[in-house]
Amino acid sequence: MSFMKKSAAALVLTGVSVAVSTAFAAGFQLTEQSSLGLGRAYAGAGIVGDDLSAVHYNPAGMTLLEGTRFQAGTTWISINADYDGIDGDSENGRLKGQMIPAGYVTHQVNDKIWLGFAMTVPFGMGTEYDRNWSQNQRGTSSKIYTFDMNPNIAYKVSDFISLGAGVSVQYAKAKLGMGMGSLTVSPDGKNTRDLSIGHAKLEADSWDWGFNLGVMISPTDKLRFGLAYRSAITHDADGHTNLTNSQLLETITTGVGMPMNSLTVNSSASLKTPDTVMLTGTWEATDQLRLSGLIRWANWSNFDTLKIHNSSPVDMGSLVGKLPQGFIRDPNAIDKLGQLSETKIENAWQDTWLFSIGADYKINSDFTVRGGIAYETSPIDKQDTRMAVIPDTDRLWLSLGASWYATKDLQFDMGATYLMGVGDKDLYDRVGGEKVGEYDTLDAYLLGVQMQYRF
Repeated sequence: MSFMKKSAAALVLTGVSVAVSTAFAAGFQLTEQSSLGLGRAYAGAGIVGDDLSAVHYNPAGMTLLEGTRFQAGTTWISINADYDGIDGDSENGRLKGQMIPAGYVTHQVNDKIWLGFAMTVPFGMGTEYDRNWSQNQRGTSSKIYTFDMNPNIAYKVSDFISLGAGVSVQYAKAKLGMGMGSLTVSPDGKNTRDLSIGHAKLEADSWDWGFNLGVMISPTDKLRFGLAYRSAITHDADGHTNLTNSQLLETITTGVGMPMNSLTVNSSASLKTPDTVMLTGTWEATDQLRLSGLIRWANWSNFDTLKIHNSSPVDMGSLVGKLPQGFIRDPNAIDKLGQLSETKIENAWQDTWLFSIGADYKINSDFTVRGGIAYETSPIDKQDTRMAVIPDTDRLWLSLGASWYATKDLQFDMGATYLMGVGDKDLYDRVGGEKVGEYDTLDAYLLGVQMQYRF
């Protein structure tokens, strides 16, 4: 079979695995692009040479992969976001377990040049709360997923150094739900009551692109180091926002003879992913034992503020102007109504670090086992900016995995990881800035499986 036919067949299989998988996942930046790497907490990612995820992590590592190869796999992830409020309210932002697919093709053109193609989901998250929970202004639901197509090329300069580069074409789609609070009004000019502004749900998507670079240095045939960079991608997304169950809208529009309690408006939002730098190392200590490490920096300060712009077909200012004098009694009315045209979410995130060490032990020619431990810092700098839909904190990784070499050309890998949230887990009120509760548990469970085939 020709390389083109083999690649086409591999890409069709990868596309099917992506199409039948739900890409929503807990967390925002998804490291989980390899089930094998998951088993050692991604220590040495891209330069160990035992799977095709080098295309994503460090394209220079493709020079370790002989011939033409295909890989497809998926990682299942489930989270706990168990919240207890000071007011006695309790919630869990847990969304049912989701799948993160990944697929790769690599081809050795000659002794110097390799080509590769990756299809991954590098960013995603999913949380869901009851719409009427006490802190719905901190978010009720979030679903973000990306789909990244990443062709790469690698060049082996010498036995000492290899270089790699690629371009990412990325699709992103986001859904974000949030309670909009209430407004104090006086329908009869005497008595006051609070009217719900409603629940807003944004849906938007976009296409954009970025690039990745990598270098691998091999001082000896037992020792390698890698340095990789992946650029930020700015998504200027367009879509719409649905405002539903709005007592305020219904009251205002009823007063002017056009009653309605819901509204759909055109919306836009801009989101910038972090650029990342990753330093890795791997050492074949003995014929059976390999030790690896990783340090990754992610520029999450890119995600400082999220602004959502809404273009309403209804002139709210004109409608409010037609209401009786004294109808609106809320001193924060202008700010609250302003949210209908622009919602501004202050994140004030900071850059993050991931530190990982792992080991592989070759039992025999058929089986290899591995394990790893890692620590990842949280992007949340100030506790009062934590959103319920992204209730992040520092994380401890505990990982195990194994590989089975069914034949000389067919390999199956699996990995499992427990992510335990550590450190601050407080939640603050969006309006008053006071602590309203905390997350008793913020943890996740991951299980990945994949197969590799060499043509």
